[in-house]
Amino acid sequence: MMQQLAQLRARYMKLMEGRCGLDKLNRDLLILWIIIGFLNGFIGSRIVSLCGLILPLLAGLRMFSTSIYKRSKENRKYLELKSSVVDGVKIRYRMIKERKKHRYYKCKNCSAYIRVKRKKGEHTIDCPKCGKEIRVKIR
Repeated sequence: MMQQLAQLRARYMKLMEGRCGLDKLNRDLLILWIIIGFLNGFIGSRIVSLCGLILPLLAGLRMFSTSIYKRSKENRKYLELKSSVVDGVKIRYRMIKERKKHRYYKCKNCSAYIRVKRKKGEHTIDCPKCGKEIRVKIR
């Protein structure tokens, strides 16, 4: 039994040699496929079913692709997009969580968020990222 598993593993390793394999984009496509399959049990839509067929095919094509450079470039772009979305959600969550004690302002020069304690009056803040001086008024 162990020898058969070792042979199967060796065949798989030979098959995947020079191929892209499983990366984060493929993993997230397969997770999305599982979620869509679960939701389709409740919705029962043909469009959702079609997405449920396309996602694993796309993940499989990417996984067995020999164009490693192109697939890694796609994965890099996906990770950059995912990172910007996750960072945006985190900052929004933090803004909501700390809304009673702090205010957030966006620097017009570099788009960095600046956290200021909620004290009434006019304040002058230096942006920690670009150093530009910002005047804010808290009521």
